Amino acid sequence: NLGMGTDTYPHNFIEEMRAAAYYARVIAESVDDLNTSDIYNAATVGGARALRRDDIGRLATGCRADVVLIDISEPSMMPLREPLRSLIYVAADRAVRDVYVDGRQVVAGGKVLSMDYPAASQALQGAQQRSLARTSDLDWAGRDADTMSPMVLPDMPESR
Repeated sequence: NLGMGTDTYPHNFIEEMRAAAYYARVIAESVDDLNTSDIYNAATVGGARALRRDDIGRLATGCRADVVLIDISEPSMMPLREPLRSLIYVAADRAVRDVYVDGRQVVAGGKVLSMDYPAASQALQGAQQRSLARTSDLDWAGRDADTMSPMVLPDMPESR
């Protein structure tokens, strides 16, 4: 039994499925060792089995209804021969249109219904600034954020 899941990051579980496939293939030195259906099953029924839960991970009578609806007309899903491959290896969250968790809709048209995106972005930016201001106090060597993690393009003005 192979299962996968997270209790924190990622922000995009479909991309984690893709990464798991790539890592497994590199480690096995074979593209045939772990196929797309193995990854899908690990993310669904395999994760449920790992948790010893028979009420999640699949659509069946008596199971909790968590459903993700994919827009197969999304350009990143094209050409559409193998929808699951297109979703995992190319489209990821760009093709997710609606999500239902335990039967309740939480995403509609690709947007989280319970989230105020501008307010969340502003709160996140503020939290980052507070964290950066405290970095040297929290680092064992007293280094600031720019020393610990230099800007990728240091000559670019920092966005605020």
